[in-house]
Amino acid sequence: MFKSLLMKRLLGLLAAVILCSSWNAQIYRIQKAQAFYTISFPGMAIKDENGNTINPQPIIDRFIYIECRFNGKPKIDSVFYNGILFTALVADKAETAATIGIKNENGSPVKFIPKKGNKVWKIYLTQVAGNTLPHEAVKKIIIKGRLDKIKFTTAIYLETQLITPDRS
Repeated sequence: MFKSLLMKRLLGLLAAVILCSSWNAQIYRIQKAQAFYTISFPGMAIKDENGNTINPQPIIDRFIYIECRFNGKPKIDSVFYNGILFTALVADKAETAATIGIKNENGSPVKFIPKKGNKVWKIYLTQVAGNTLPHEAVKKIIIKGRLDKIKFTTAIYLETQLITPDRS
């Protein structure tokens, strides 16, 4: 009899712990994440001291939008593109919806509309060091950070190219 009562209490306690931890995880997690980039070419070709033409290198701007149900500003600890480290700067203010741009492949507009009660945050990215990561090479993007004291890790497997303002 005593073992049965003790077992019921332990099972009840275990169920309560699982319920509370899953409830907490659903509130403080990344609901959706999308990665984008633009390619622009600065200026004109120049000539070096020997008269050889130097073509300008393309500038690839990368950014990510995340959706979460969290009132504070998320803290991004690291962002890796195929294992290459990028620094991340989160926008100062959350948005309730975002018009991101126009897809390069088909000209359709890209919008990021969160579920009711969620917020959208833009994350600006800069590659730390080394060669520029080609836009065609992105296979996996890993974002690690915190929403208050809750740690999260999110993976993105697709990066969408947008039209730059000067090309639209």
